[in-house]
Amino acid sequence: MRLFLLLLTAACLVQCTPPPPPGAPKTGQVNLDLRDPMVQKLYNFRDERKVDSLRRYLSDKDATMRYLAALAFASFHDTTIVQALAPLLRDTVEDVRIAAAFSLGQIASSKCEKPLIEAFVSDDPNSVHQRFNAVVLEAIGKCGSRASLKNIATVTTYQPSDTLLLEGQCRAIYRFGQRDSLRPEATALMVRYVQDDGLPEPARLMAAHYLARTKGLTFDSVQVEEISVAFIRASNHAGIRMAIATALGKTPIGPAFNRLANAIQTEQDWRVQCNIINALAKFDYDTVRSLVVPLISNPNPHVSQTAATFFVNNGQTKDGDYYWRITQDNPNLPVLVQILLHQASVKFLSGKPQTKEFVNGRLQGLFAQSKTPYERAACLRALSEYGWNYRFIHDRGFTDPHPAVKTAAAEALVTIMRKPNLYALFGEEYKNIRFAFHRYLKEIVASGDPGMIAEGADGFRVNNMNFKTLRDSSRIGILKSGLEQLKLPRDYEAYAELDSAIAFLENRPYSPLPKIPYNHPIDWDILKTVSQKTEVNIETAKGKIVLEMYPHIAPGSVANFLKLAASGFFNGKSFHRVVPNHVIQDGCPRGDGYGALDFSIRTEIGLMWYDREGYVGMASAGTDTEGTQFFITHSPRPHLDGRYTIFGKVKSGMDVVHQIRPGDLINAVMVPQNEGG
Repeated sequence: MRLFLLLLTAACLVQCTPPPPPGAPKTGQVNLDLRDPMVQKLYNFRDERKVDSLRRYLSDKDATMRYLAALAFASFHDTTIVQALAPLLRDTVEDVRIAAAFSLGQIASSKCEKPLIEAFVSDDPNSVHQRFNAVVLEAIGKCGSRASLKNIATVTTYQPSDTLLLEGQCRAIYRFGQRDSLRPEATALMVRYVQDDGLPEPARLMAAHYLARTKGLTFDSVQVEEISVAFIRASNHAGIRMAIATALGKTPIGPAFNRLANAIQTEQDWRVQCNIINALAKFDYDTVRSLVVPLISNPNPHVSQTAATFFVNNGQTKDGDYYWRITQDNPNLPVLVQILLHQASVKFLSGKPQTKEFVNGRLQGLFAQSKTPYERAACLRALSEYGWNYRFIHDRGFTDPHPAVKTAAAEALVTIMRKPNLYALFGEEYKNIRFAFHRYLKEIVASGDPGMIAEGADGFRVNNMNFKTLRDSSRIGILKSGLEQLKLPRDYEAYAELDSAIAFLENRPYSPLPKIPYNHPIDWDILKTVSQKTEVNIETAKGKIVLEMYPHIAPGSVANFLKLAASGFFNGKSFHRVVPNHVIQDGCPRGDGYGALDFSIRTEIGLMWYDREGYVGMASAGTDTEGTQFFITHSPRPHLDGRYTIFGKVKSGMDVVHQIRPGDLINAVMVPQNEGG
């Protein structure tokens, strides 16, 4: 490995302290035998967030105990443990050192930077410590200063054979970028790396995601040309092309447009197509329109939906009457796509009240004809583009039998409230309509429906409405009564939103909710028959999805998932959330994303990354709020790393995952009975 020194400060160099050399006395190896009572004990300590108990095992003679104790702190951020955790960066067992470095990065305190810098092994001629160094680099990216970013970004001596170091360097710069810590030399390096097809693909993937997801980046014409070359050179790696397409959309100049325009004509991967469509938003509308409109009729529904959504987000008034007419020429378009095109028309029609009423009528007709609640919910969101639809949204949405439609109705009403031109729209009726919206919000709270409350409570805070002037003690009482009807942890999101609204109306600072108490222990009996070879079959009408489980990474999540599956909980549940080139999500007992059972499980962060397609993660409203909902990724999603539990991966059936649409059902989740290990 090439020499790598980091500056501890701008004025002085740090002498890195390497771990003991190979051959030094060791205290054992890490052995994650889930049948071992002591291994279970340490996982339980992590689950129970027992900091003091875990602290004692940081110096245990058994490497497995030190490893589990150190890694536990990656799942919850406790800055008081930094001083106790840092010595493990010099542990005799590499896995323990890696666990300590990873957790310090997760804690993300500036206090973690110095011990991480000092632990980096700069003199490693035989590349013995590449795994450790790579994790250290990423950890510094999560907590380090701009001085550290400069030093990491100016290392140019790594060779293609330094696979893990290059990936660690790119991950570090990506993590800095996610913290809005930027330097031109870092961006220049990522541009150089992403186009070098001689470098390892994992490093190029992270470089591409840095360019795509870092806010505030723009590129000069030379960099755009280099990124365009990278797109061509990544012909066999869709994940890299997806991110590069997004990056090219950041700088609306000719070379970037030319690359995207050419690619959209030939690209075969639907995920890359979706990213190209979204990337075209900053370019000349008239030119882009001719490229995107044909994709509305693309046979892949994700591409078709993304193309229609493009015009909802980027349409123009001159085409307001055009978008809905596309559906007349293409009557077989998916219903969700037809709804989106009508939404674009409602949004951009101007000065044509008769036409707007006509398109509104068509949307209302689509609502009546819709065969699924997710289509009806989409209709209500579309109708919110025109404020006068508020009565229809209330009358039809609030009385719909499906929670997803009720929740969408609450969301749509708040969308109307936030529109900046309400007085101009409603004129002399504004005062009466303001009172109507207030009644609707109270109706939402009185319903006790957690989805409606989660989406609607924020309406009390909308500046346009100025509801503070309408409040009195009885009205606050209605809200407080509604709060008492919600149940924690099941209704966590609704409770938090309503509690915040009450604080706003009472003119007091809002205090975030306390952490959910530990309430759902790991079921070790279930895990007795589970190993890393255990497969789970998700049966759907579109086909079978086979999952492999990761009990050593997330035993609580795996046990919970398998227990729910064995009980038949998932059978008949809808994939309620499908975001093109992001995730499919299921496991909500309500079907709107706000459902849960009367328990929560803990966030479990391990040494795994969302760096490929098909990872299975736990949906979450924040740390330790997981329950029954899970998702499967369409593609690499590194921005989810360290935030969402990974507890499995698709082993086969990604083609089925890509076919799932909102409302598709899980017929059954089958767990083969095999011997654990």
